[in-house]
Amino acid sequence: MSTFSRRTLFGLGAATAAAITIPGCSGKSGPMRISWYGPDPVTKALNKALDAWKASGGAEYTAESAPFDDYWDKLATQTSGGNAPDVLRMSMSYFSDYAGRSALKDLSSAGIDTSGLDKDVADSGLTDGKNYGIGQSSISYAMYLDEAAVQKAGGTVPAQGWTWDKFAEFARDYSGSVQGSYGSTDQAGNFQLFEVYARQHGTELFSDDGGKLATSKDTVQEWFQYWADLRKAKAAPAQNISAETTAIEKSLVAKGKAPLQFGWVQQVTFYQPVVKNPLSVLPVPQGTAGDLKGQFVKGLDLWSISSASKHPEDAAKLIGFLLNDEKAIKAIGILLGVPPSKKARDLVAADAGSAGARAIKYVEDIADKVGPSPKPWPKGYGELLTGFGRIAENIGFGKSDPAKGAQEFVDLAGKTLGQ
Repeated sequence: MSTFSRRTLFGLGAATAAAITIPGCSGKSGPMRISWYGPDPVTKALNKALDAWKASGGAEYTAESAPFDDYWDKLATQTSGGNAPDVLRMSMSYFSDYAGRSALKDLSSAGIDTSGLDKDVADSGLTDGKNYGIGQSSISYAMYLDEAAVQKAGGTVPAQGWTWDKFAEFARDYSGSVQGSYGSTDQAGNFQLFEVYARQHGTELFSDDGGKLATSKDTVQEWFQYWADLRKAKAAPAQNISAETTAIEKSLVAKGKAPLQFGWVQQVTFYQPVVKNPLSVLPVPQGTAGDLKGQFVKGLDLWSISSASKHPEDAAKLIGFLLNDEKAIKAIGILLGVPPSKKARDLVAADAGSAGARAIKYVEDIADKVGPSPKPWPKGYGELLTGFGRIAENIGFGKSDPAKGAQEFVDLAGKTLGQ
């Protein structure tokens, strides 16, 4: 890994912002560059869409891609050196950090056609009256369930969905019925699933201004304790097993060692090819059965243009092409999330029995039942995302406990937010 990290960007504040906006600091411009994060299926799909761009007579480009964590370390290094890609995939996890440090171009007058996009997606990059990114998709959190495996174990899926208490009961029963398996994967370090849990407890995760944590220390501790109890009951795997099964093809659901996986809705298409039975797409457990107000539908991944780009016009045309061209839409399918416009969803027209169709139907079914979309995640969100996972891992390995971990996270949030 580079000796730089995402901290290289976020730790330099105004000095970094100055560095990335100095004209000419990247030397010769060369062809336009586009960069994204994601697993191999995403890379293959975007390369196919870019082939369509090239065939249409679009400007020359070079493409770069990387797994999620590696992408941000590389982008921080590139950005602090004034050498960021022209078009880049931007996650809401780091959006406020980059937008707030003048690293992204305001697209308000870039001429990108967003007229057909769902409003929440089209507006997902708006902050302080400027538009720093165009949403790529509508997504929501979900649970992918191998119902055939559940039925074989003698279980059933409640029509209203599981409450967290009933889900824990299910996980213990399943692990007791299916030798060598777990009723659930361990989600203790899943900060984005925890946001749903926090909203189910009556608060947003962050204050309106993003300057502090809105959920309580007790809620954080309760979350860590919930998963600690499942690990103790062997209803969720020990920490060392979780650490070895993060890759999709090595995941417990892929190996038949757990009946389910959690993730953003489109990720069901990553897991389905490695799971024998169809994966149902369901809401995550709830505080009250059937109450989905903790969940939300939002555009959390965006196309942005670097403020240092030497190809801003071509970059804007390329983003418009990826969002609106029929060949690009079909090439991408739902690998970036549920398509952000009715036109795109109609074009994708996934087979009724496919994982893609189930993902689209899931978002359509819950759209009027979920709570309001949260504001863009605040500056420092990426550090909290990483820190939450690290704290959960330490608890899992017995280096800490839920009470100490909760206090550590609250302290981390206090230091990180509002800087």
